[in-house]
Amino acid sequence: MTQTKHPRPTAISLAREAAPLAAFYGTGILIGLTDLAVVGALGTEALAAVGLGKTILFSLIVVGFAVLSIGTVLMAEQASPTKRGAVLLAVLVMNLPFVVLGLVLPEFTQSVLDQSSYPTDIIMLFSDYTDVLAYAVGPALIFASLKNTLVAIGRTGPLLALSVLMLLVNAACSILLVHGFGTWRGMGVAGAAWATVAVEVLGAVALTFWVARSGAVRIAAARLQRILAALREIALLGWAAGAQQLLESGLFIVVLYLLGLESPAWLAAGTVAFAAMELNFAIGGAVGEVGSARIAGLRVKGDRGGQRRLLHLTILLSGGVSGMFALIVLMFPDAVIGLFASGVTSPEAEDLIPLVMMLTAPFFLFDAWQIVFIFVLRGLRRTLLPLVLSTTCYWGLGIGGGLLLAHFIGLGGWGIWIGFCAGLASAAILLAAMTLVTIKRTSIHKDDSES
Repeated sequence: MTQTKHPRPTAISLAREAAPLAAFYGTGILIGLTDLAVVGALGTEALAAVGLGKTILFSLIVVGFAVLSIGTVLMAEQASPTKRGAVLLAVLVMNLPFVVLGLVLPEFTQSVLDQSSYPTDIIMLFSDYTDVLAYAVGPALIFASLKNTLVAIGRTGPLLALSVLMLLVNAACSILLVHGFGTWRGMGVAGAAWATVAVEVLGAVALTFWVARSGAVRIAAARLQRILAALREIALLGWAAGAQQLLESGLFIVVLYLLGLESPAWLAAGTVAFAAMELNFAIGGAVGEVGSARIAGLRVKGDRGGQRRLLHLTILLSGGVSGMFALIVLMFPDAVIGLFASGVTSPEAEDLIPLVMMLTAPFFLFDAWQIVFIFVLRGLRRTLLPLVLSTTCYWGLGIGGGLLLAHFIGLGGWGIWIGFCAGLASAAILLAAMTLVTIKRTSIHKDDSES
């Protein structure tokens, strides 16, 4: 098998590839905040409907991203543009089930809301928003598939300029389509959805042209046999990656639900902390995604020293940046909180949020590291055991331990939050151990085959 040729990774080269990816993830977060800010002017009901719809559909997209990330690994293992083209076609085919789910999910959710005690006006606004937003799922997944191609070949630079462009276009389109211009009164919440669709289509079209001109993949010459083989590998490895992402997303939702049972102040504190952790995810996700592609190439070459060196670099880089972010939170908690909770007026919440943020800040490192290890293990073609380990930590120690501390020890909201943080830390530690063992075993097998 031929491999993608990459120079030996250094901290600078890793950071150079990861920075545009971090900008891409950060842009996605900022686009979401922009949409909520623009729609918030329409009223509380519109804000609630858009927030719910965006959470549901983008949770589906994120699960799709996890499955499609296996395509990055498969393309990074190949040096031939034709073979990479076969993998890309397989990835695009794998998009189809998620596109169908994206079209069906809003209708299903609306039927559930109709049977619940949700206010009718929120259900109608939810329907107006999600009926349009569903059309963003396909372009978003195509964009992710092409983005994975850039990561696989080590050319992530175009993502930086494209991210800035998408952010600006989204802001302009959201304001115009939601609130209108002149005598036109706009489209309301549907306008925010159309703005998102437009931005995702723009990104997909732009990356399509760039990838086509780069020569990194050749689709026309791809053989059906290779496409089917790649599709099979993506399905076999990707289902566990998708399940892991689904369970991790579910963890955050359940934690917020449990905090809401404690008090509105705890719900506000958890929401602000999770918003900050989204920025931290951009760091770990970017470094981990680049690391998964690079370690896949090193694995097929049998470069065990390179694999260990790359692992150390990803740990140091992600830990260093997340550590600086944690230090900023510890030193300037009020300034950081102001970015996410400028409207908090409850005295209890204003007292609680800084304490929660200061407790959580050191765990930013573990959160970034567990993301990095998950990606690196995907690069080593390991997805099932990481699913078992992380799920046990998330739900067994995180939720189970949190409930024990909250209700049997009597710590209340602090117990829920301590359990959540402990779950993240334990997941990072176990995934780190598994990564080291996997690299060592891979090296032993390589030595045996050479001797």
